Amino acid sequence: MCTALESLYAPQHKSSSLRRRNQKTNRSFVCALRSAESNQQKAPGAVISDEGDFGLGDLQQTLQDGERVVIRPARPEDRELYLDFLHDVSAEDLRLRFFGRIAELSAAEIDKLAHLDYRHEMAFVALDEDMGQMLGLVRLIDELDERTAQFAILVRSRLKGHGLGWLLMQRIINYAKEKGLRRVYGDVLAENKTMLQMCAELGFRARDIGSDIRRVVLELGNSGKQ
Repeated sequence: MCTALESLYAPQHKSSSLRRRNQKTNRSFVCALRSAESNQQKAPGAVISDEGDFGLGDLQQTLQDGERVVIRPARPEDRELYLDFLHDVSAEDLRLRFFGRIAELSAAEIDKLAHLDYRHEMAFVALDEDMGQMLGLVRLIDELDERTAQFAILVRSRLKGHGLGWLLMQRIINYAKEKGLRRVYGDVLAENKTMLQMCAELGFRARDIGSDIRRVVLELGNSGKQ
């Protein structure tokens, strides 16, 4: 049984060696991140341009039902939003995401989720433009080769079918392309037809890896970068 922490913070089916990465850093990426964070601190309400900063700025979007959302990089202070977010996700959606029942997150686990190693991880959150509630999040964690990364995505159950998952996936794919990754992938239960269909429409190819799990892979064509 996977805990919520294991499923959101680290890719499924990973060994502890994932934490022992080599320390090579994409310097331009780190500089872009620091620049974006500096701009946000100077003008918290400003919308930052997505050009030239690996897509790290705030992006305003409208869902299919007209609801306005802001998609931006996750921040440490977002830890206060996690419990409310998870409480609004149905037990069935949690099962599909975590491949089984999950334990409630402790304060320490939420802290860990909220603090990313930006050399090897990125997360974007979707927030209600008016209320500031977390509506969804997508995470990306690099593999050891620093060319491949695994994604994980979750949205509030009431927003399934409203286009939020599509917007979050587009955001993380664009980020991965700008960072120079060659491919991104995710593991999806074979019964999760909605997720598999969305991934297919985004260009992912699926293959069976056993235990009723499909691995969806998107080739990004960045073989000449890094």
